[in-house]
Amino acid sequence: MKTNDYLYAVAAIRANESALLKEADLEQLINAPDYKKATEMLADKGYELPDGTDYSSMLDKELEKTWELVNKSAPDADGLKALAVKNDFQNLKAILKAEVMGEDAKSFLVTPSVIDTDELYEKISQRRFEELPDFMADAAKKAYDTIAKTGNGQLCDIIVDKAALKAMCALAKSSGEELIEEYAQTFCLAADIKCAYRCAKTNKGRAFMESAVCECDKVNKQGLIEAALEGEEALLDFLKSNGLADYAQALENGTSAFEKLCDDRVLDIMKKAKFTAFGLSPISAFFVAKETELKCLRIILSAKLSNASNDVIRERMRELYV
Repeated sequence: MKTNDYLYAVAAIRANESALLKEADLEQLINAPDYKKATEMLADKGYELPDGTDYSSMLDKELEKTWELVNKSAPDADGLKALAVKNDFQNLKAILKAEVMGEDAKSFLVTPSVIDTDELYEKISQRRFEELPDFMADAAKKAYDTIAKTGNGQLCDIIVDKAALKAMCALAKSSGEELIEEYAQTFCLAADIKCAYRCAKTNKGRAFMESAVCECDKVNKQGLIEAALEGEEALLDFLKSNGLADYAQALENGTSAFEKLCDDRVLDIMKKAKFTAFGLSPISAFFVAKETELKCLRIILSAKLSNASNDVIRERMRELYV
């Protein structure tokens, strides 16, 4: 790509960054007296008013708009696939499980995605696994055979989840962007730690862990598994002695604290794009920034509907890009 092409694309994205919500905006929303007032405040900031309490549809549309924007802006958008491919595998799981349960999966499919959702649904439903992209074909066939023969949803999940991480890392590497690669590896690290911790808590064996934990540049897979086999405390000690003490501390503080830390670490990676005026990094960072913003709004609006306290909401807020 020509340098000027990327300079123009990044300039266009920088202009859109000014519309991202800031911490002061989130604080105003947190202090809103109720759900209705919070949504009205969002409407003033450019969001569509949701239909009643269906805020998810509003937020999903906003993310789809952002995905269209970054793809339209990027001179070569293939490198952005690593950011959305997790949704393709989520859709794969939804289709497979819905078929086993005799339900219609289409209402469970999410976007943005690399593969068109209708296309994915058709190929899975017709067992045309070989027509799927290379990053999914084998995993889709294996997951289908597993759930069809055993009915074991958990085994299906670990096949698909591990394949999703491998696909994300592979697509990130092929992007040629160091920042996108680091994003994918940080995402993979969080998933591996979460998986190992759950395995330790439920006393899963070595074979299960080998199947579930993905290779990751940021942690030794075998060391992680060995520690998890010894139990929760051994796993936490392993993390602390391998430069991952913040993850261990977050696990000790509970699921919400761990999820928040993982999201914040990913955004910390993308913030490096603020100092870059070329390539896909600033464009990808804008998309992740919007994802984070929408995640915060989901927490706030859900809390307003359930009358959760403002202090609880603040504890769960993620760091913002701006």
